[in-house]
Amino acid sequence: MRRQPETAQVSAHIARPPVEKWYGLQVLILLLIAAGLIWVNITTAYSVLLGGLISVVPSYYFARQAFRFRGARFARHIAQTFYVGETGKFLLTAGAFALVFALVKPLNAAAVLLAFLGMTLCHWAISARYIAR
Repeated sequence: MRRQPETAQVSAHIARPPVEKWYGLQVLILLLIAAGLIWVNITTAYSVLLGGLISVVPSYYFARQAFRFRGARFARHIAQTFYVGETGKFLLTAGAFALVFALVKPLNAAAVLLAFLGMTLCHWAISARYIAR
């Protein structure tokens, strides 16, 4: 059995979270729910789809920004990308809500808001499951 030389540096590697998988799963769930609602009411179906996307897309933007850098050397860059990501997420969310409520007619506002909340909770659940592992 070979031993590492005493002078060798051992560094911990923190893996990047699988954000593409998380958001891919969220989009799949959202599409299945919206497709199921087509049979109930088409307005509700696309309202749910839009509300869910208003949650997923800005959150994905934030995650892409937040996890661009890893390691202590990049601490300053990491902090900057968190600020940029959070600001972008806020602006994308507010802008998307404004556009949807201003331009999409007819619209089921309750379905938009519930889908937004539901996809946010879905993201939390997926993240918590990943962290628990």
